Amino acid sequence: MKEQLRLTWLVARRELTDQMRDWRILLPMGILILFFPYLMNYTALQAIDFVNEYGGNLIAERIVPFLLMVVGFFPVTVSLIVALEAFVGEKERGTIEPMLSSPLADWHMYVGKLTAGSLVPLAASYISIALYLLGLMLQNIPFPPLDVLVQMLLLTAVQTVLMVSAAIIISTQSTSVRAANLLASFIVIPVALLIQGESALIFWGDTEILWLAILGVAIVTGLIVRLGLAHFQREALLGREIDMLNLRWAFGAFWASFSGSAAAPAGLRWLANRLRKNTVGQRLPKAIGEDLAGIKTWYINQVFPAVRRMALSIWLTVGLGALAILFSYLFVSAQVRGLTLSADALNETANTLQGMITGNGDGFSLSVAYLFFNNLRAEILILFFGMFSFGVGAVLIYGLNFALIGGVLAAMKVIGLSPWLIFLTGILPHGVFELPSIILASAAVLHMGVRMVTPNARESIGEVLIHTSADWLKIAIGLAFPLLFIAAFIETYITPILLYNFFQ
Repeated sequence: MKEQLRLTWLVARRELTDQMRDWRILLPMGILILFFPYLMNYTALQAIDFVNEYGGNLIAERIVPFLLMVVGFFPVTVSLIVALEAFVGEKERGTIEPMLSSPLADWHMYVGKLTAGSLVPLAASYISIALYLLGLMLQNIPFPPLDVLVQMLLLTAVQTVLMVSAAIIISTQSTSVRAANLLASFIVIPVALLIQGESALIFWGDTEILWLAILGVAIVTGLIVRLGLAHFQREALLGREIDMLNLRWAFGAFWASFSGSAAAPAGLRWLANRLRKNTVGQRLPKAIGEDLAGIKTWYINQVFPAVRRMALSIWLTVGLGALAILFSYLFVSAQVRGLTLSADALNETANTLQGMITGNGDGFSLSVAYLFFNNLRAEILILFFGMFSFGVGAVLIYGLNFALIGGVLAAMKVIGLSPWLIFLTGILPHGVFELPSIILASAAVLHMGVRMVTPNARESIGEVLIHTSADWLKIAIGLAFPLLFIAAFIETYITPILLYNFFQ
């Protein structure tokens, strides 16, 4: 192991040597390190004086750690150019062939570049933070609490490795430094949005949740590093000469994975044939039979095998949902006590449910379309956040949905109602269909993340993404969305009646 680490350090030392003698890197970094902390100290002093005039002492206290996080972020963005050209830059300069022909393993080169790319921006960020804290001390501005200071240092570290590891993946997949630099916005913008969310937690004073944010970013960082290691191949660095966006190939590959057919359907021609058969009227039953047979074949050959492939992800998702319900139930039960529900409140609840059933009165009338599209939006959000976080964001949103169930049941118990009867009458009737739907959709996203970080020499990152996206769409169209529609129908017409009888 010691010899393996030595070989990795050889690559890192070579990279660090090149960086430390390039004035184009050192000069802007040095200016930023020296000037930006001074600017943030001045900003902090002016902001504190301004809010104190209006009695905003609490806001003033939380401006300091926010600016501390900003001070640590900006040096990384400037240093990101080093990571972006880690491999593709050497390829353009013609200096990568000796390293690729050496006896070094692929992971030696990748981890060495990652180490060198992370050390310089992290050192620059910590120097800036130290100068910022020194400025606070000289201006007699109180330091942030120790736990918040530790959080800012940890956030800086994990976000630095996150950005650098993403930049190195871009460097391995690009064919020119220009292309790699153009893709840098896909790193800076998401991390900037992440920092906005973290700043909201700082101003709200939710330091406990900030620990969870640090853990989440650390997990995503580890998955991105794993993604780079899984798909890094030295032969591919020299094999790609030009970047080409082949939408026709991408759609063809997606359709082949989704339908099992190598050719995409001619949608307009298919529709014209169906209309012609409807007009003639003689072949319509046969056409419908052919379509039903095709759908049955698609379920047998595509949908059910996709479910079997993601069986482990499904069981993990079920387990996480059960834990979310349990922890939420226990937390709410421990935090909320001594509440009672009066007879008037029970009658008001019953009247509201009656209004939902009949569509009259002050109660809000639910509709199948409203409930269906509301739940559909949740599953689309799970897909969106899961794709950019290798399933971590999907698991988070999924867990919040299931935690809501536990919180509601605990609240019912606190106010003196039976949580089991509420579950049987208000959740289970439509939940039999809705919960499996969200479990399948979330498991498909989790499976997508697992496939992305699993080594696969036969498929590129793009091919894995295409195939796993097709699997998600199979599960969504074939199972999850129909289950959502059935759940919406039951929740509209059956669940309110059961709840109304319960509250009577």
